[in-house]
Amino acid sequence: MAEQRIGVAVLGLGNIGGAVARALVHDASALERQSGLTLELVGGFARGPEYGERAGIGRERVSSDAEALIDDPQVDVVVEVLGGEQPAAALISRALAAGKHVVTANKEAVSKHLPAMLAAARDGNSALMCEASVGGGIPLLVSLRQIMATNRIERLRGIVNGTTNFILSKMDAEGADYAPTLAEAQALGYAEPDPTADVEGFDASYKLAILASLALGRHVHPQEISRTGISGVTALDIADARARGGTIRLIAGMQRTDDGATLSVAPTFIPNDDLFSRVMSNFNAIEIVGDRVGPVLLHGQGAGPSPTSSAILSDIIEAARAGSAASLRLGE
Repeated sequence: MAEQRIGVAVLGLGNIGGAVARALVHDASALERQSGLTLELVGGFARGPEYGERAGIGRERVSSDAEALIDDPQVDVVVEVLGGEQPAAALISRALAAGKHVVTANKEAVSKHLPAMLAAARDGNSALMCEASVGGGIPLLVSLRQIMATNRIERLRGIVNGTTNFILSKMDAEGADYAPTLAEAQALGYAEPDPTADVEGFDASYKLAILASLALGRHVHPQEISRTGISGVTALDIADARARGGTIRLIAGMQRTDDGATLSVAPTFIPNDDLFSRVMSNFNAIEIVGDRVGPVLLHGQGAGPSPTSSAILSDIIEAARAGSAASLRLGE
């Protein structure tokens, strides 16, 4: 018998939100056996009821009023997968202040508005969960928090954007130039029609800001991060890196210093004997270096409906079990 019923609202029924909503409806029995909780989809917010049909949850579960869905007394956990900064950030804070746990994959909103969200969580005695915002299905934030329990984080570095990694690894393998490889990535669905957020390093800077905020115990805004994208990388650059015994990857990095930390996102030469040189296609890898444990490397799928929805569902269960104690925190 399940321990308790948890009502879930999903804001956004695109690829990720649709996968979460579909799992809550069609995999309910399996999730109950695995978690001991009855997870029930109360409703989903989308621009039109056709999104419910695409997600396989029915038109009747779709609402056009996100705030009303948040305020529904049957809702215990709000999943935010709208993307973008607003209205997502405002809706997250509203839900947290109302005592609803929030699970989000929104790295831009979290990285830019983390202090306001944490204040709302404290006011509402609720949990902010964002495992899916960095690294997709990789259990990254939970691993970082576990390491931080006994370690000072000295360094972080990661390949945290699948689009740029697909492009750079493809350029390396085929000797191709940037523009045709980007076009191929777009045709395959690995890059958006407007790829700016990925290829100019904005997405990676949002993710690094979240990781650095946890590691340093203070809010790191993305604007603090030195950022260079990959649009200037040429086939000649890739060939030169190969001749030097390495490759090029977009690396997001934090190095602790005596007076703070250096933070950067930039195309970086990676020697062939570095494990990061073998992170291919749209995969992610993150290295965490603690003063006691030394380097820890996590590798896995960094994007996609299945791995990302896995992280979101795990966060829902953790929030339901532990309540506000499960929430993201800084400096504790």
